[in-house]
Amino acid sequence: MKKTEIIKKNYEFKYFFKKGKYYSGSIIEVYLFNNTLNVNKLGIVVSKKIGGSVIRNKIKRYIRSAYTDIEDDINTCCNLLIVWKKSISHEKANYFDIKNELISILKSSNNIEERI
Repeated sequence: MKKTEIIKKNYEFKYFFKKGKYYSGSIIEVYLFNNTLNVNKLGIVVSKKIGGSVIRNKIKRYIRSAYTDIEDDINTCCNLLIVWKKSISHEKANYFDIKNELISILKSSNNIEERI
């Protein structure tokens, strides 16, 4: 298991939005860029317009769990900001859909190692 740092500061989120390359899927958006450290950094954003705190935290748990399942395949020195789309209802929040979407986005950006 690789070391991943969770970002929590507002200025870090702003930097990720500004610096990251944008990839979009049907339910999530990902901002990606490489860093010079030997750790990955992860940020998760779910808007207040999606629902209450229970719903937002549930979506974040799904995203975090999907990330930890594929964490070993992700290239080191990668910064990720995962954003839940505002237009998608919380009823669409499904662990397997999120995981498949994240894998497909990372494959399109060449930041995931294929296992044979």
